[in-house]
Amino acid sequence: RPDPPEYDAVRLKSGLIVRDLVVPDAGAVVETGDTVAVHYDLRLADRSLVETSSATGQPLRFEVGKGEVPCGLDEGVLGMRLFGRRRLTMPPELAYGTEGRPPRIPPGATLIFDVELMELVPDP
Repeated sequence: RPDPPEYDAVRLKSGLIVRDLVVPDAGAVVETGDTVAVHYDLRLADRSLVETSSATGQPLRFEVGKGEVPCGLDEGVLGMRLFGRRRLTMPPELAYGTEGRPPRIPPGATLIFDVELMELVPDP
């Protein structure tokens, strides 16, 4: 399905490409150290679906900047607001690198994460 035309993609210094799909008007923004929960669809560059949180109904929970997820996901959620949606296109070095995560993620794979911020717990 085509991307919404409202927001342009931005390439960060790291190589991560960020495209906002839904941007709420108000609310706290994600910062390093916050705990977040995101629903996600993970696809390869050819758009084939690798995994999705809707299969379990459970969002992915992690502390931002702690290295619990690929660094492209840590970087990509920064600045999001609650219920915002974002597409993150990660080069291999920001995802699973030269090893990949066989059998579903091949070595050197570029990944596309569509994430929706479902919960934001600020760092105390």
